[in-house]
Amino acid sequence: MFKPTHSRISLLAALGALALPAIACDAPVEAPLVEGEALDELATKAELGAATMAKAPVADYFIATRQDTRRCIAPLCGGHFVARVNTSVAHCADGTWQEECHMFELDLSKLGLDRSTEAKAREAFGAGDALVRGELAQVTLDELPAYPADVLVASEIWIGATGNTPEGHFSRVESTGIICVTYPCPSFSERSLNTNLSGTLDGIDLTVARGATPEQLEQGMIELSAGGLLVAGRHEVITGPAGSMNHLNATEFYVRLR
Repeated sequence: MFKPTHSRISLLAALGALALPAIACDAPVEAPLVEGEALDELATKAELGAATMAKAPVADYFIATRQDTRRCIAPLCGGHFVARVNTSVAHCADGTWQEECHMFELDLSKLGLDRSTEAKAREAFGAGDALVRGELAQVTLDELPAYPADVLVASEIWIGATGNTPEGHFSRVESTGIICVTYPCPSFSERSLNTNLSGTLDGIDLTVARGATPEQLEQGMIELSAGGLLVAGRHEVITGPAGSMNHLNATEFYVRLR
């Protein structure tokens, strides 16, 4: 296993070090998120359990996987297929659990976007460059009243900063405001999207995301301090005097569109 050193410090950790006084970190921290197959297996079991108990669907995070190029009458065909990130199954509009779900239309009406911004958001999501938190439902469209349409009703949309293909695990990351005199230090909290897994991070490196501009990195840091950032990335373990903790290297990060 690759054993990283602690010599690489993320821009975010450096920013926090300038802004906050150092404090000792004696309190126990949460166990880090599991990596690899163990996490996938756990998430799958959780989803299958939810399906068996027929729980009501909740707002989850989805990503578009591909266009629906099937040739049949709209709205039964057309639109995109979407997947629930971090898990192998999703609760579709027709009530079934599938690896991918059909989405004929993305409903952004709850977000209050102007037409230009909404058009950009639809384009980004259709290209796989955005994450939508929402629910899949069947509704009747005024322009196509004959058949129910599979609609993803969005409560949040997050736009990818670089357009990179996301690799690794999807998490919501927030700054804890903690700066330590030793390492590793729980400077950030991490919650896995669509699962009940959470943990702490010694640091997060957004510069790993290929092509991220200084302006995008600055916006990412602002979002981390202002309420959180969605990140796709991979962990590496930092080991030091205070024990071991995950460090997150982002392959893509997402800023919430407001």
